[in-house]
Amino acid sequence: MTPQAFRQLMRLHPAAVNIIATGKTPHRTGMTVSAFMSLGVEPPTVVCAINRNAFSYAHMADNQVFSVNTLAVEHIALAKLFAGQAQMFGDERFDAQEWAQFDSGSPSLRSAVMSLECRLIRQVQESTHCLMVGEVISGCYNDAALPLLYRDGQWVTTSDDLLMVSVEAKDMR
Repeated sequence: MTPQAFRQLMRLHPAAVNIIATGKTPHRTGMTVSAFMSLGVEPPTVVCAINRNAFSYAHMADNQVFSVNTLAVEHIALAKLFAGQAQMFGDERFDAQEWAQFDSGSPSLRSAVMSLECRLIRQVQESTHCLMVGEVISGCYNDAALPLLYRDGQWVTTSDDLLMVSVEAKDMR
């Protein structure tokens, strides 16, 4: 499969939009990512894929802590800002009204769907990216927020109109 064909196929996979952030004021940095998932619950762990050429990659490795902030539908401008679509960099992206910090110093988006504080426990180099495995230290959430999703170059979200069907099967006969 060609890289172009693979990229096109993966664009069809809807993914939550997150800002991965690290550092303390005035040395904070972050990036918009969709390659994030839970890994395990004992201990609570997550993994995100970070391009090794990204400015924030070295800072995450140096700081050994990072946050994952899942964006809500009202955060499209933040998603674009942390994706490098504005001429703001580093700490200037973190508006004091919008951002707090965890005990580790990692930035926490006040209005995020969820924010996780993570301690970096492992790095796995693969191709152009590094899988950053983090143990979740703490977290918070906003259950009223609708998550921002990205699919095929479009911003989308979930809806209250979704068919609500339990994933637990009552009878498997």
